[in-house]
Amino acid sequence: MLIYFLKKITNYPKITLITTLIFCTILSFFSLKLQIDASADSLLLEDDKDLKIFREISKDYKSDDFLIIAFKPKDLDPFSKQSLEKLKNIHKDLENSYNVERVLSIINAPLLQSNDQIDLKELIKNIPNITFKDINKSKAKNEILNSPFYKNNIISKDGTTTALIIYLNPDLKLNQLLEQKYEANQSQKEKYQIQIQEHLNLQKTVTKKSLDQIKNIMQSYQKNGDMFYISGISLIAEDMISYIKDDLLIYGFTLVLLLSLALYYFFRSLRFVFLPLFICFISLSSASGVFALLGFKITVISSNYVALILIITLSVVIHLITHFIECSNKFPHTKIQNVVLATLLTKAKPSFYAILTTMIGFLSLIFSNIEPIIKLGIMMNIGISLSLILSYLFLGSILTLLKPKNYSKKEFKFNFLSFCAKSSLNHRKLIYTFTFLASIFALIGISSLRVENSFVNYFKDGSEIKKGLLLIDTKLGGTLPLDIIIKFKDDAKFQNNDSLDSFENEFEALSQEKTYWFNAKKIRIVKKIHEYLENKPYIGSILSLNSLLILGKNINDGKDLDDFALAFLNENLPNNFKKDLLSPFVNIDKNELRFTMRIIDSDPNLRRNEFLKELNKELNELLKNDDVSVQIAGIMVLYNNMLQSLFSSQFNTLIFVILVIFVLFLIIFRDLKFSIIALIVNIVPISVVFALMGILNIPLDMMSITIAAISMGIGVDDAIHYIYRFKQTIKNKSIKEAILNTHNSIGSALYYTSISIILGFSVMMSSNFIPTIYFGALTIFVMILLLLGSLFLLPSLLITFKKNQ
Repeated sequence: MLIYFLKKITNYPKITLITTLIFCTILSFFSLKLQIDASADSLLLEDDKDLKIFREISKDYKSDDFLIIAFKPKDLDPFSKQSLEKLKNIHKDLENSYNVERVLSIINAPLLQSNDQIDLKELIKNIPNITFKDINKSKAKNEILNSPFYKNNIISKDGTTTALIIYLNPDLKLNQLLEQKYEANQSQKEKYQIQIQEHLNLQKTVTKKSLDQIKNIMQSYQKNGDMFYISGISLIAEDMISYIKDDLLIYGFTLVLLLSLALYYFFRSLRFVFLPLFICFISLSSASGVFALLGFKITVISSNYVALILIITLSVVIHLITHFIECSNKFPHTKIQNVVLATLLTKAKPSFYAILTTMIGFLSLIFSNIEPIIKLGIMMNIGISLSLILSYLFLGSILTLLKPKNYSKKEFKFNFLSFCAKSSLNHRKLIYTFTFLASIFALIGISSLRVENSFVNYFKDGSEIKKGLLLIDTKLGGTLPLDIIIKFKDDAKFQNNDSLDSFENEFEALSQEKTYWFNAKKIRIVKKIHEYLENKPYIGSILSLNSLLILGKNINDGKDLDDFALAFLNENLPNNFKKDLLSPFVNIDKNELRFTMRIIDSDPNLRRNEFLKELNKELNELLKNDDVSVQIAGIMVLYNNMLQSLFSSQFNTLIFVILVIFVLFLIIFRDLKFSIIALIVNIVPISVVFALMGILNIPLDMMSITIAAISMGIGVDDAIHYIYRFKQTIKNKSIKEAILNTHNSIGSALYYTSISIILGFSVMMSSNFIPTIYFGALTIFVMILLLLGSLFLLPSLLITFKKNQ
C-alpha cells in the first residue's frame, strides 16, 4: 500500500503537485480567520471548584472589572495645587469616557476627619472631599495619607504616588450566561458555552474601545515630567494580544532569514533553500486553516505552534533531502524518479515513527485540564501529521520534476562527526563518567524545582506594562487580588413560642432584622483577622469592615464604633459612599464578611502555593473556637490551582508518554536493549535541564512546565533515525565501521536538524513575554544536550551492547 502510494507521487508528479497545492491554498485561505485570545479566563481550570466560588463572590459583592492608573508627579507631591488640578481634569475625563461606571481617586475620596462638623449624623448627609471649598487641605492630605481605606490603595505610604481606580461597567450579560451554564445539564452546557463565546467576541470590541480611550486620555496628560502608568486584568489581556501578534510576525520573518542561511550553509544549493522553506510555510498556513475551521484560537501559550510546526516540518524535510543527496551521489546515473522513490521508501518508516513519537509527546498536553495547553497538544498533533504528509507529497513531486544536478552538502572542516564517533569508540569510560555525574546532578537539582506564577515578572524589564505593574505592586499595595470570606453559621431562625410573652417575641423578632446583624462577636472577629493579616508577609493592601471601624474610631474621639453605630451607617450611609466603605466587605443576606487584599507579586521570596496553604492553616487555627468557616479565593488561588494541576498532570502523563514511547521502540527496533538505550539517551539530557532550573532557582511556569513532553517528543527522533540506520549498517560491517558510517551519514542529518531546531527556538528569545523567552532558551539547551547524547552517548551504548552480545 505504501509503495503504491509513493509510486503514484513519483509517476504523476504534476498531478500530485497541482492537486496538493490547490488543497493547501484553500486551507490557507481559512487561516486568515484564525483568532487570538489573551483573556485571563483562558488560563483557568474550567472544572476548578474555586473558579465557581470566585464568580459567586464577584456576583455577591458586585466586584467590578477595574483598571488602575498610577500617577507619579515630577515634584513627587500629588497634593500640590498643580497636581490636584491635573488629577481633577483627568478624573473628569475618565468619568466621561466610554464604558466607565465610576472613578475613585483622592479627588473624590470621602473625607470624614477634615471638617469641623464632628456629628456623625450630620456629616454623612454631605460627606466632603478634597475639592470642597471649605475643606482644610492640610487635614485632608493627612487624612488621605493615614486613612485605612486610602493608604496603600489610592495613595502610597510615602505619599509620592497616587492612583485613579477606574471601575468599568459590569458585564451583566456574561454573569447571566455563566450562571445559566452552571445550572444547565450536560447536554445544554455546550449551547451556553457557544453563547458565552459569541458574547465574549462582541465584548472584545467594547473593551478595546474603552481601553484605547482611557490610554489616550492618560497619554494626553503625560508631560512636563509627570508620569502615568496603567494596569489591570483587561489591559494585560489587550496588551498580550498585541504581544502575540508581534511575536507571530517576528517568528515568521526571523525564521525565514535564519533558516535560509542555515539551509544554504548545509546544502550549498538555492533549490534546497527555497524548497524546504516553501514546504514549511505551506504546511504552517494549511494547519492554521484547519485550526480556524475547528474554531481554535491562538493564546499566549499556543502561539508557539508557529515555531514548533516550522521546526518539526523542517526536521522531516532535512532528513529526506540529506538521504536524497546521498542516494544521488551514490547512484549518479540512476533515473531521478527512482532516486526520489528510493529516498521516500527508505525514510518512510523512520519518518513516520519519528512523527508518531513526537505526537505522543504533545499528546501528554491534552491531559492538563487547561484549555490553551490542551489546544496546543491537539494543534500540534494535527499540524505535524499534516506536515509529514505534505512533506512527502511536495518533496516527492517537486524533486521528480526538477532537472537533476550534482549535489553536495557541507563537509565539516573540523571533522566534528568523526571526532564524536572516535570518542565513542575509544573513550566510552569518560562518556559514561560524564553521564553518571549528570544523572547525580539531575537527581539533586530536580528536588529543588518549584512552580510559580508571577504576573509582574512575565514581562521584560523596561516595558511600559512592567513599569506600571511594578509601581503599583511596590507603591500602591500589590497587584495580585486575594479574598478571604468568613461565613458565620446561620443563627437559629426565630420561631414564635407561646411560652414567651409578647414583649419577648417582639424583641426576638427585632433581633433577626438586618439592622441588628452587627454584634460584638463579629466586630471582635473582624479585628482579630485584620490584625493577623497586617502582620503577614507579602500582603500589601488590606480592606475590610475593620477599615471602617478604624475610620470610625478616628472620627469618634478615639472611641470604638459599636454595633449600633455600624447598624446606623448601614442604614444611612449614602449609596455612592456605601459602595466603597461597607458593601464590598459585608454580606448580611449570606451572613458573611469579606477581606480584600492585594499580594505583592514581585517579591522574589514569595512562594505562592506555600503561602496559600499556610494562610488557610493559620486562619483556621486562629478562628477554631469562633464557629465560622474560612474560604480563600481570588485570581491568585485560581492561577496557583492551574499551575499545581499542570505540574501534577504533566508529571503523571510524562511517565505515561515514556512508557508508550518505550512500547513503540520495542515495535520499531524489535529489541529490548535498543529500546532501553534510546530511552536513556533522551531522559538524561531532559533531566539535566530541569535540574539546572532547580539549581538556578528558575521556577516552572505555564510554558516551561511543558518542555519535558515537547523535548521528549522531538528528541526521540534522533535516536530513531540513528538506531534505524545502525541496524541496517551493522548487518554487513564491523562495529567500528558501522559507527563511523552511521555518524557520517545519518549523523549529518541529526546535526542539520538540531541546528535548525536550535535556530527555530532561538527566535522565541525575541518575545516580549518572559515565559516564552525561558521556554526558547531552555529548549535550545535541551536540544544541544540531546544532540550530544545522540552523537556521544548513544553510539557508546550501542558499542557496549554489541560487544557484550
